[in-house]
Amino acid sequence: MSVLPRFARFWMVCRKPTGPRSRSEPKARFSSLGDARNTAATLAEEADAPFLILETVEVIHPGDLAPQRSLI
Repeated sequence: MSVLPRFARFWMVCRKPTGPRSRSEPKARFSSLGDARNTAATLAEEADAPFLILETVEVIHPGDLAPQRSLI
């Protein structure tokens, strides 16, 4: 996996899913892990429920996964 450029890294916070039909809907992006942790901790205390911190692992652009065309 390639290293993401600094501007492409971000974190999001969502409630931990409790089952297969659970919906996790992160709505805000954080530019630092510390900000995401603080928000997750606050939300966990308020909701008395676990929250997850999600991180970008890869950026896919249109055509990145398209099959390569050969001229042969």
